[in-house]
Amino acid sequence: MKISNNLITPELSHTGGKETVTDLKARDPERLKKACQGVESIFLTMMLKEMRKAIPKSGLFSDSLQKDIYTSLFDQQVAQEAAESGRGIGLSQVLFEQLSGRR
Repeated sequence: MKISNNLITPELSHTGGKETVTDLKARDPERLKKACQGVESIFLTMMLKEMRKAIPKSGLFSDSLQKDIYTSLFDQQVAQEAAESGRGIGLSQVLFEQLSGRR
């Protein structure tokens, strides 16, 4: 599975992936929170994609590349909004508490 780059926000990707969790929690807990939300967003996107596969095909709409692109982008946006608003499944909060040592 390919994970698109648009799920990684610019403020998280500028380090080139060389920053560790210890660096994030020590210097900037807000960036750690954003990173945790990104993980939840990716997880929710994958979950929505798999849930969509379980829906029986009705034949009302034909399968096309355009439909696949639209549903993929829609799922990504729904997952991102859910993770950032705190109305997701709570994965980002659990990750943040665990990685920041607040638990």
